[in-house]
Amino acid sequence: MKSTILAIAILACSFGAMASTTASQSMDQFCADRSDLASVKDLTASSDNMMAFQNHGGIGGGGVCWWHSRMQRNALYLTIYNPAEPKPSNAEAAEIVAKIRAGKEIVVIPGYRNFAEFSYEHQAQVQRELEKWQKGEGILKASWVIGLKGDSTVAASELKSMMDELYKYVAVDGNIAYEKLQIKGITAHAWLVVNMKKNSDGYDLQIIDSNFPSQTTVYRYTEGMTSFYHQYYGSFTPYLERTGEMEKVALTVLKKCNPDEYKARKKKAKASDETETKVTNNENVGG
Repeated sequence: MKSTILAIAILACSFGAMASTTASQSMDQFCADRSDLASVKDLTASSDNMMAFQNHGGIGGGGVCWWHSRMQRNALYLTIYNPAEPKPSNAEAAEIVAKIRAGKEIVVIPGYRNFAEFSYEHQAQVQRELEKWQKGEGILKASWVIGLKGDSTVAASELKSMMDELYKYVAVDGNIAYEKLQIKGITAHAWLVVNMKKNSDGYDLQIIDSNFPSQTTVYRYTEGMTSFYHQYYGSFTPYLERTGEMEKVALTVLKKCNPDEYKARKKKAKASDETETKVTNNENVGG
């Protein structure tokens, strides 16, 4: 079936009532704002919380979209701002960016009110870390091949199944999803899916695209489609990835703000891993 051109809405789209769109400026506020981790999504309603510059640079000038998106997600979940404190030096800013990338701790950024201000003044430090991240994974770990899996067009039933899974992950479980967009050939882009809204014949996806990072955009999936389409990317299929990275970020927040839930979630994850290991071992014995 010929793929349907996505409906692109630049204007605001209602995805439910919003909480705070202002970045946290103390640890107490940070934890209060994240009493429900899904409320982090509300920060994307303001360009103040978005990366101040679009995807560019990278190996061969091909961009750093995968890492730009992952840095943006980490910054939404893990940063606190203290505008009354002195601004960091370039070297200190580079350390801050590296901590945001690592996703292992809550990161306090002095001298700024939000991520847009910080990433605007320290674009060089952020871009350097994105390219370092790209080289480390793309060359040393060869993880670039992860982006070369799957087809740019799939069966309509398969795409529907993928969208149903994505809806559960984003709208029901409350995560911000990282998706790899498999374009025809060996090219792959990425975006973040912040929210999803079910409609009569599909879903509306509220996304952050690193090529247009200052605001969210709404793309419509309609049942029967065999691919998505964008005027710049052509036909492509979005694949949900980096769920483990999202879980690590969530656990980092919970460890600081809700230790009981952190322990319960870690215990559940451990039990799930043990079950998966037993299944794998049984399959190996049976095979």
